[in-house]
Amino acid sequence: MAFSLAACIAYTFAYYFDWSLFRYDLAESQLHFTSSAASAGPPILWYGWLALAILAGAVVAWVLPARLAAHLSPDFLWLIPGALILAALMYEMRWFL
Repeated sequence: MAFSLAACIAYTFAYYFDWSLFRYDLAESQLHFTSSAASAGPPILWYGWLALAILAGAVVAWVLPARLAAHLSPDFLWLIPGALILAALMYEMRWFL
C-alpha cells in the first residue's frame, strides 16, 4: 500500500513538474542524464518518470513502519489517487482549451 501511494504521488509530481531521472533519445538510442542536443529530437521522458516513481515508492515502503501504515483509513487512502487523477486532468486541460 505504501509503495503504491508513494509511487503514484511521485509519478504525478514528476509528470507535472517535468522531473525525470533520465531522458531517452529515440533517434540516438541513448539514455541521457542531462538535456541532450536539440537536433536529436524530442526525448522520451516516461522511462525517467517511471524510474523516479519506483525509487520513491521503494524508499517510502522501506522507511514507513508497518504499524503506522495499518492505521491509515482505506477511505482516506482512496482520496489520494482520485485527487492525483484530477490534478493530471487539470494539467492536460491545456490541450483542449
